[in-house]
Amino acid sequence: MIPDSPLDTESNAERRLFERLRDETPDEIVAFHSVAWQLPSERGRPEQGESDFVLAHPDFGVLTLEVKGGTIRYEAQRGQWFSTGRRGENEINDPGRQAMRASHLLRRTLTRSARGAGADVSFGHAVAFPDCKVPRKALRPDLPRELVLDHGDVGHLPERVDGLFRYWFDPRVKKPLGTEGVQLLERVLANSFDLQAPLAFEYEAEQRALMTLTEQQYRVLDLLARQTRVAIAGCAGSGKTFLAAEKARRLAAADFNVLVVVFNVLLGEHLRRGLADVPNVTVRVFHGLCREVAEAAGVDLPPEPEPGEEGSYYRALETAFAEHADVMAGRFDALIVDEGQDVHADWWLPLQLLLTDPDTSPLYVFFDDNQKLFPGPSGLPFLAEPVQLTVNCRNTKRINELVLRFYKGGTLEAPGPEGPPVDRHVYETEGELLAQLDEAVARWVGEAEVPPGDIALLTAKSAERSALWRVEHLGGVPLTDDPWQRNRILRCSVYRFKGLERLVVGLCELDGAREQALYVGMSRPSVFLSLFVPQSAARRIGTWTGTL
Repeated sequence: MIPDSPLDTESNAERRLFERLRDETPDEIVAFHSVAWQLPSERGRPEQGESDFVLAHPDFGVLTLEVKGGTIRYEAQRGQWFSTGRRGENEINDPGRQAMRASHLLRRTLTRSARGAGADVSFGHAVAFPDCKVPRKALRPDLPRELVLDHGDVGHLPERVDGLFRYWFDPRVKKPLGTEGVQLLERVLANSFDLQAPLAFEYEAEQRALMTLTEQQYRVLDLLARQTRVAIAGCAGSGKTFLAAEKARRLAAADFNVLVVVFNVLLGEHLRRGLADVPNVTVRVFHGLCREVAEAAGVDLPPEPEPGEEGSYYRALETAFAEHADVMAGRFDALIVDEGQDVHADWWLPLQLLLTDPDTSPLYVFFDDNQKLFPGPSGLPFLAEPVQLTVNCRNTKRINELVLRFYKGGTLEAPGPEGPPVDRHVYETEGELLAQLDEAVARWVGEAEVPPGDIALLTAKSAERSALWRVEHLGGVPLTDDPWQRNRILRCSVYRFKGLERLVVGLCELDGAREQALYVGMSRPSVFLSLFVPQSAARRIGTWTGTL
């Protein structure tokens, strides 16, 4: 019997007949309960077929069986059928015609599925009135007694079902259904299937839930609408950059000329692209702003440094900015600073000089309040206590658990989805690391169907020392250093990716990594994090993270 227990039905008669068919008929008979199918029609609209039961016998053929419970009454003059039960009398469909139509449609369906091979298989139909006693004569010309099962017949079901098959089967003109026919019928009426849900679909749903949380953070700006100088503090993933961008939009809409300052180059480009459609908003990376001031003031700067030797060059830029910011005095009506924990106390005064009124023009500072890793912004030009963001909007609960191991700040909760477990790998050689990354990327893109642009491979090493920059493909997918090349997987250093995020992040080459790098790297994925840790650092990293 398919299924092995009765489907939901209000008919007690149908349930009783189900149990009899399941328990008493021979094993070679396959019975299907409460089945439906569709058949394309030449008139355009599909024809719907359904039957209370379909019986299949490999030595004979196929029967459709319609069941009607209660007391059955037929009024020939009006051609109406009625059933009377505990809830009174109700008009019902003609059971004989229902069974016959189901048989014809099922024959056509099976013939189409077998590409014509089932056209000469025996098909028949019958009706069952399990609560009635039916006389030994035809009820109607199209409903002879042989095709009706009553209460007494149900007590001898194996014999009566065998009689029904033989009634319809004529070996001179019909072929038996056969084992293959039964299997085909199972595929048509009761095909079992297992539709795998790629993890990307799960990730997408969880990311949507996290985005909803971020949008809820906008209410913070509504509360601050009447305050012009505010610091907003929160952990990585608390929505600070989203709020900074939204505040810039709101100020620009009120006709303010807004300057947004960040410290990370990629984050600056991210905000510049995101706010490109907003007039009156200028986005600058801090050291780029310093260079603008130096060039406007005619300051001689040292030549562009080699990678890894930027320290003295940046110090020269910062000095020029602090001494000559007045060349751009009053250029902006409002200032928004993201990553405020990176602002030195000596830079606040020159930053304020860029405003039309250094003392009263709107100034919003967003900073990470992780006291364990960042000292926090010093020398802020206002005394009010920072507004605290208490919700991690970026990470799932499981990722947030790891982030909290490196966090010491205000109250923090992660109300988002649970998320998949954090993936962990240990390797001994660079070759083994690349092999693990190759396998992981192939799984993410292949089995999980994650788009390459939603994946980032982050390393705690510089490009010159990292194995990631020795390969151009992983898992059959090309790598890129450009975060906006969405058909490739991004490879990037942890610190360069600071302030950004991806759906899936692989964090690798953690030997020598400081707690700050782990905090930044582990807080970058919104839904899935995979750690690749060298054996030499496994114990140290495991002590910090409680993993491996």
